[in-house]
Amino acid sequence: MLRSFRFWIPISILLVLIGLVVAALVIVPRIADRAFAARDALQEAIPLANTVKDQIASGNVEEAKATIAKLSVLTGEAREQTDDEMWKNLEWVPVVGPNLHAVRVASAVTDDLVTDALTPATSLNLASLRPAGGAIDLNAITAMSGAVTQAADALDDAAAELGTIDRDALIPQVEDGIAKLDDAVVSLQPALGPARDIIGILPTALGADGPRNYLMLFQNVAESRGTGGNPAALVLVTADQGRITISQQASSGDFKNRRETPIIPIAPETEALYGDKIGRWMMDVTLTPDFTETAQIIRAFWAESVGTPVDAVMSFDPVALGYLLKATGPVTVSPQTVEVEGHSIQVLDRAVELNGDNAAAILLNQVYSMIPDTVEQDAFFALAAQSVFGAVTSGSGEPMALLKALSQAADEGRLMYVPTSEPEAALVGDSRLSGRLPADNATTTMLGAYVNDITEGKLDYYLQLDIAATTTQCQAPDAPSFTTSATLTNTLAPDQVAGLATYIAPGRFFAKGDISTDLVLYGPVGSTFASATVDGAGVGVTALPHLGRPAVKINVVNAPGQTHTIAATFTGAAGEYGPLEVRHTPLVRTTNVAIDAPGCE
Repeated sequence: MLRSFRFWIPISILLVLIGLVVAALVIVPRIADRAFAARDALQEAIPLANTVKDQIASGNVEEAKATIAKLSVLTGEAREQTDDEMWKNLEWVPVVGPNLHAVRVASAVTDDLVTDALTPATSLNLASLRPAGGAIDLNAITAMSGAVTQAADALDDAAAELGTIDRDALIPQVEDGIAKLDDAVVSLQPALGPARDIIGILPTALGADGPRNYLMLFQNVAESRGTGGNPAALVLVTADQGRITISQQASSGDFKNRRETPIIPIAPETEALYGDKIGRWMMDVTLTPDFTETAQIIRAFWAESVGTPVDAVMSFDPVALGYLLKATGPVTVSPQTVEVEGHSIQVLDRAVELNGDNAAAILLNQVYSMIPDTVEQDAFFALAAQSVFGAVTSGSGEPMALLKALSQAADEGRLMYVPTSEPEAALVGDSRLSGRLPADNATTTMLGAYVNDITEGKLDYYLQLDIAATTTQCQAPDAPSFTTSATLTNTLAPDQVAGLATYIAPGRFFAKGDISTDLVLYGPVGSTFASATVDGAGVGVTALPHLGRPAVKINVVNAPGQTHTIAATFTGAAGEYGPLEVRHTPLVRTTNVAIDAPGCE
């Protein structure tokens, strides 16, 4: 970053102020030597910073402290070399001065981050978040709050200091170094800032001020719905003074379905696109990609049939459950006799192990052959949920592994959270966790592809979705176009159809093994629908407005081994568009997404 100081500092001074030639010959070499020394110290500090980050994340506190001690010496050296009156007095010199100022600020910011962000981070013990005996230590969380707040504040201060630098006045080498430091600070702020707020309200969320009830629905992605699948199983989780328990369980069949009218008024745009069944059947409340609307409907069903207050609605699916089991290790669901509606039933004739590799396959497909009776299936799902919940709340699994599993689930749209508390809702914001679609195109320009199964059964276990999205937003910003091509493949082989369990493929409304899908393609906010095709042939469909976007619903039926490609093109108005992003229904199988945005960086 500072390699050219020996050349450009004396030359610039001579060009700007000839009268300082003599002084420059004496002073500038000393400044250059200091600059080189600062550079060398910071270069040596970089690998140590990466090391301490990993040590903190893995809980090696003593090793992290030792590394920070070495790191602090190096950043302190860089700061000392650049922070004296001689250096500061040259910062007024044209050309040279802004670069000297930038180097001094960068050295000070780096040293402050080590002192005020990394050092307090060593007091963070992620292991304290691990439940012990089914409870999380609320006092440990409170103790963590101060360290996180100090580190987050240090990042905010660093960003403010870097904002004082005039980037236009910097030579490329210095500007590149400042940009990298600024990028590092900016990339950390979105994580540490919310962490400061989350830890602040976490004790309340864990029941420090009284019990909190969280209604979790498990979406069966083998029968697809917009946000995932049929919400076949529901669990009420209660947190009280850090202790977390399952207090109630239900299935979608336990509620009043086949209603004549929706349980609550449905937004007209939602009803026009998805029909009023979204509010008449518990199995269909997840048709819309807007999970916040789904949460409102679920609360109404729960209040009517159960009545227990709900502080937040969460969504999970068996694929995400597999992510958790990779962190906790396998669990065993043992044969048991359980009471169901006043009757004793035997669930399983042998123990079943659930692990990160087989959980989705067993819970979404194999269970229907293992247990033909639907009542016993529901009982098995309840026992499986209890087993996994017990593993998580007992403290099994490393905290970082669990956090990575939850983060992956949230990124894929498999974990969503809608609280009733306004402070919690503000923290969740418009992130993927909220279950909302972006409200504008400023940060990201989102295209959507959402799958709703209308076959009846669990055949989407065999459905493969691949998406290709293209845009001209960087080539033709005055009239950009956006095209989404979604390819749906029924991976079921024809010779597998006869052996399918009846509950997977009843064959009542469609030929056994066929998959009928309502695919809904969404354009960017404010765009206009232009055209749609199925397998390259134009189709006459009408777009409907939903969530500030045009949405096109097209039905296709895939026989075993068959593939169809549905494409929709939208045009946008002139303006600024964020990077192109595709969101879609999370299915059992991984969705491959390809984005082509020519001319965009």
